[in-house]
Amino acid sequence: MNRTSARARLTFKSLRTLITAILFAASLTSPLPAHPQGCTQCQDNTAATPPKTQAAYRHAIILLTATASSVFLGALVLLKRQR
Repeated sequence: MNRTSARARLTFKSLRTLITAILFAASLTSPLPAHPQGCTQCQDNTAATPPKTQAAYRHAIILLTATASSVFLGALVLLKRQR
C-alpha cells in the first residue's frame, strides 16, 4: 500500500510539472494583443448600409458560425471513432 501511494505522488508531481511546462510554453508563444482596425471599418461600412442588408449580414454570420461549428464537431467525432 505504501508503494502505491508513492507511485501516485510521483505521477501527480510529474503531471503537475508537465502542465506547468505547457502553460509556460503557451504563455511564451501566445501572440501579443492586436488592435484590429478592420472591426471599426466593417462597423462603419455596415452602418452605412440599409437595414435589410444589415439583417442579411447578421444572418450570414450565424450561418457561417453554424457551418464552422458543425465541421469542427464532425472532425472531432471522426477522430474519436478512430481511437
